[in-house]
Amino acid sequence: MLNPQIALIGSQLKETYYQQEPFPHLIFDNFLDETVALDAAYELKWLNDNFTQEEWRFNQKDHHKNQVLKRSITQLDNMLPTSRLISQYVNNTQFIDFMRDITGMDELIGDWTFNGGGVHITPKGGSLNVHHDFNFLGDPKNPDVYRKVNLLIYLNEEWDDNWGGNLELWEKDLSAPKHIIEPKFNRAVLFNIEDAPHGHPHPLECPEGESRRSLAYYFYDTTPAANGLKDRAYWKEGDKLE
Repeated sequence: MLNPQIALIGSQLKETYYQQEPFPHLIFDNFLDETVALDAAYELKWLNDNFTQEEWRFNQKDHHKNQVLKRSITQLDNMLPTSRLISQYVNNTQFIDFMRDITGMDELIGDWTFNGGGVHITPKGGSLNVHHDFNFLGDPKNPDVYRKVNLLIYLNEEWDDNWGGNLELWEKDLSAPKHIIEPKFNRAVLFNIEDAPHGHPHPLECPEGESRRSLAYYFYDTTPAANGLKDRAYWKEGDKLE
């Protein structure tokens, strides 16, 4: 499913990954095999266009001032076939090895619960404020694993620059966005989450009936988080996170 040209160079990307500022990250275009990406894009558009009758697939709403209108599917059985296959693929040994090669995290594992990840669809007016992610699974007194890496895959076949929805990677001190990344079709963004404020904080200006569509996957290991435990997202409020 992964573009073979990308799969073959995973071990060569580690140095580049860790050279990026303000925190380790890489941007991949044409990340998935084109046919797979097109099939997944078709599915997510179909869900968007048929949302009323397909709303049962989505998790319960979790809308507030920092997370506006985003809807998620985290249960494999509720995903459509290609999205489900991709979600299974990113947890298999071959793909995990690819992720370990890039990040240098030899104990990295996926997450079959897709907690916070899976299918994401955000319609007109939606946004996601700049934030730090939750960073563990399990009991906060004795976590099972610690979240280390995010992988986001964008799946709108057509995206107008004027619609916004750009992913922003912010300076660690929250002074300004360092990178503004357009959610182009079959583009993936991989980044370490520690001290890594990010989001798409500006309300989407796409037409009514359109949406920003993506897949999100999170990866974990057993090394404790260096910046303390976060059992939820911490959102940007002025020059600090709350």
